[in-house]
Amino acid sequence: MKERKFDYFRKFSDMAQKASLAADLLQTTLGAYDAAKLREATDAMKRIENDCDQIMHDIMNRLAVEFLPPIEREDIIEITDKLDTVVDSIEEILLGLYMYRVRELIPETLEFVDLIVESTAMLEEVVLEFSNFKRSNEVKEKIIRINSLEGEGDTLYLNSMRSLFDFTGEFDPRKTIIWKEMLQVMENCLDSIEECANEFETAMLKNG
Repeated sequence: MKERKFDYFRKFSDMAQKASLAADLLQTTLGAYDAAKLREATDAMKRIENDCDQIMHDIMNRLAVEFLPPIEREDIIEITDKLDTVVDSIEEILLGLYMYRVRELIPETLEFVDLIVESTAMLEEVVLEFSNFKRSNEVKEKIIRINSLEGEGDTLYLNSMRSLFDFTGEFDPRKTIIWKEMLQVMENCLDSIEECANEFETAMLKNG
């Protein structure tokens, strides 16, 4: 029986789906935020992260013995690593809330989450189109949209940090320390999605 061809593009898509699943879990958890249920949510997130890790290992194990991969090996490694980083960065948000025992979210949190959910959904579309990138005109547009969402995140981060350090009213040092870190984690998450999308663009240019 002929060995079934390993589909790298499908594996990329599987990893992108895990990123969207992680983002949806984050949105559900924070949309009805209950600090007492965070441990349950972090456990669910860890399962998604573990599944993504397994797909990454499958890709790397196959690449180690692959004679002629569909695109350059270096690009497969970079894409796989950056897709995995997206899932890790989403997980880090939940872990931070749990680790710092956050009892109440600041309003900007859900704005960040909405940007993350839209960005991961758009990234999933980029990955689906990537296998056909030589004939598709949509990949570039979707990458530009992700870049735009990351730009919105930069503005949100700047304004959120400025509000956090407004000393004209009551000042809570614990809240400031925690949310200074959490805002950075959320901004980093959006950065990781943009970097992943840009890696697909780089691969398109090199393999076109």
